[in-house]
This record gives sequence, C-alpha cells and structure tokens, in this order.
Amino acid sequence: MTDAPPARPALAAVQLAARALLLLALALLAVWLWSRICRFPNVPWNDMRLAPSIALAQGWQVYPTADAGTINTWMYGPLPLLLFLPAAWAQTAGDALMVAAGLNLALTLGPLALVCAFWPASTAAAGSCWARATAFALALALWPELHYSVLFSDNLAVACGLVGNLLLVRARSPGALWAAAALATAAVGCKQIALGIPVAQIVWLGVTADTREAWRHAGRCAASGAMIGGALIGMFGWTGLWFTLVEIPGGLGWAPDVAQRLRAVGAELALLVALPAVTMLMARRFFAQPALRLPAIVWLCTLPLGLAGMMKVGGWTNSLHGFVLWLPPVLVAALTWPRLSGIGSLAAAAAALALTAGRVLAEPEFALRPQLAACREAEVIADQFKGAVWFPMHPLVTLYSDRRYYHDEDGLYTRGKARRPVPAAQAAAHLPALMRAIAQRHDWTDWGIARSMLPPGSADTVIGHWTVRTGRAPEKSP
Repeated sequence: MTDAPPARPALAAVQLAARALLLLALALLAVWLWSRICRFPNVPWNDMRLAPSIALAQGWQVYPTADAGTINTWMYGPLPLLLFLPAAWAQTAGDALMVAAGLNLALTLGPLALVCAFWPASTAAAGSCWARATAFALALALWPELHYSVLFSDNLAVACGLVGNLLLVRARSPGALWAAAALATAAVGCKQIALGIPVAQIVWLGVTADTREAWRHAGRCAASGAMIGGALIGMFGWTGLWFTLVEIPGGLGWAPDVAQRLRAVGAELALLVALPAVTMLMARRFFAQPALRLPAIVWLCTLPLGLAGMMKVGGWTNSLHGFVLWLPPVLVAALTWPRLSGIGSLAAAAAALALTAGRVLAEPEFALRPQLAACREAEVIADQFKGAVWFPMHPLVTLYSDRRYYHDEDGLYTRGKARRPVPAAQAAAHLPALMRAIAQRHDWTDWGIARSMLPPGSADTVIGHWTVRTGRAPEKSP
C-alpha cells in the first residue's frame, strides 16, 4: 500500500481562486465606496454635522448654553469637530462636504487596514498576507453602511478604539500602553457612550496579566482623560460642554415605542449583536486566546451603553460600537488559523464579493459622480435672498453665503425633546435678521418646526431640489 501524494495542486487551485475572488471583491468595494463619497453631500445629516466644524473655523461658539449660542444637532464630544476642520479650507459648502466625505471614509479604511495588517495571529503560515487582505475585504463588506454614508461622532470613536486596542495587544513598552490608554479615552472625547472602550482595556489586562497591571492602566486612562478633558474645556468652555454633553442627553427620554424601534432595527441587531454572541458561544475555546479575549471583552463592555443609546430618542444602531471593534481581529485570527487558511480564505473572499455585489444591486440610484446639484441650487437661493433666508436642515449653506451660523431644526427639536425651552432672545439671535424665506429640501423629511413659523398663506416656490417658502406680507388696511 502506497501513501497518497499530497494534494498540492488542489491547494494551489483553491489559493488561486481565493486570490482572484479577493481582487474582484476589492475592485468592486472601491467602486461602491466611491459611490458613498459621491452621495455624501446629498444627505442633510452630513450638512448639519459638518456645520459645527466650519463654524468653529470661522470663530463661532459651537457648544451653546441654556440661553446663548447657536442651537445645533451636535451633542457629542469635540474631537470629531477638530478632525473635520480641514474641510473649512474648501471654498463652497458642496466642496466642504466632499472633503468631509473623504475624511469620514479614511476613519474606517485606515484603522481597519492597520488592525488587519498587524493584529497578532496564532500562525505565520504561508499566504497570511493574502489572508489578512481577505479579512480586510470581508470586514469592509460587513461594515454597517451608515458609517460610510453619514458623519457620525461614532466613526472617530471606533477608529480610536481599533488603533488603541491594537497598540494594547501588541504593547511591549510603557509608551505603547500609554498610547493605548490615550486613544481609548480619546474615544470618550468623541462620544460619551464610548466609555466601554477604556473599561474593556482595563478588564482585559486584569484577565490576561494581573490586577496590579489593570489598576496601572486605569491610572493611565484617568490621567489621559484628565489631560484631554482639560484641553477641551480650555478650548470650548465648561458651561457649553456640560450643557450640551450632559444636560441635553440626560433630558432625552427613551424611544416612545420601544417595540417599534426594535422592529425597525431587528435585521441590524441580528448582525451587530446576535452574530458575535452566537459565534463566541460556539467557539469558546477559539476565543480563549489572549489576543481574542480583548475584542470579546470590548464587545461585551460596550454593549450596555450602546443599547441604551440606540433606545433613546433619536438613537440608532450607530451607537453599537462593539461589533465593528470585534469584527476585524476575529476575521484576522480566523483566516490565519491553519485549518481555515485555504478553503476559509476562498469562502471569505466569495462572501466579500457577494455582499458587495448585493449592496451595488440594491442601490436605487448608483452614484458615480458627486451629487452636488442640490448644493449648487442652494448657493443660488442663498444669493437671491442674501441675508434673508434660513436653511433649517442645511446650516452649512449660509455659513458660506452669509458667514453666519444659524440654528438647525434638528437641534431645536432635540432641545424640545430634552425639555430645555429656548429663550426668545436666543432663538432670534441666530436666525437671519431680515428673514423672509425658508428653504427646505422637498425630497427630505423635517420636524415641522420651521414650517410652523411661517404666516398663513405663505407662498411656495420649487427650485430644483428645494421648496422656498416666503411669508406673504400683510395687506394694508384701507
């Protein structure tokens, strides 16, 4: 009886097929990601969330107090506002949104590439570079679409968490541990509910090292937080930060219909919560590796505040940071595992290609050119009503045309929901002094606050994507 020859040709064929599918997936991902950049200016949320950065560059107060300042939709930490300051170099609102779109995408691509390239793996098997590239592609394909399309404070928080955890798991010096702590606490400076990230780092050190090292890291996190917090307070002021980051979120209640909110996010919860939970339960021994305990602990520590944020008024699944912090390290570990190094990479590359193709095919309108038509139309409207038009959902327009920072409607809505009424003087101070027109996208929903301010019989004029509502002057008495 003779031994069967090794199946090298079959393995080589599998590897070749996996690499071909990977290259196709990466090419299609590049096209699809470009489409996210193209549609970025057409999402009003991005206008409202970029506006504070542009206003900051112009010298405006971006964190209002209870009775002063522009009321806006930004009730998160200041670090993302600083990151997006380069968008202020653009000459128009549309161009600023395109710069912000590139920065927003880089917040995912950069940290994700670093984690996939350098996360510790249990083997240095041949082809691990291809396996890591496959993990990168599949992570991109599984990443929640909203993070690509909308400017969330969560995006920078996740980026800080990914790089901070990478530094921690590879740390061989006190400097690396300090850098990991600084990035973890910086995540909290992006969004308050990111507190689970530094907590998870402390817990992981307690589990994999010892209690003393966990306490040391807690000290590093506290010191880093004090330095970052002190710098931000010095820059933005205590009163505005406390009111915006603590009092307003604290005043917001839970979603009025919890069952309806859960139904609306059910499919996403299956991916973001159920998939990691089931995977870790079924592969408990696999997750016993120290390098995989960290993403598992991060997922668990970020879940409570993430779910709470999702269930608050205005909350959504972007608050669930655990999945995107968990996914890349797990994919790297799985695809560099010897038992999955061949067929696993083939399956993962095929999945990345299929998922991306599904996203492309599901697009009602696949944009390959920047969608700037509405921005250009808004510039014309702002020029026609110089200093006299309010864009309730697009404050970026008048930051460029009037060099003034006006209230946005979502901020006014949030103040109402938080039961923090706006004083009349504050409301009037940050609207056009000569206001006689309100411009709103007719293909986008609004809260009805601006429309309620119009007098009866106001005239509507449609200009491209916009409806311009002008108040009718009262008739003179005979």
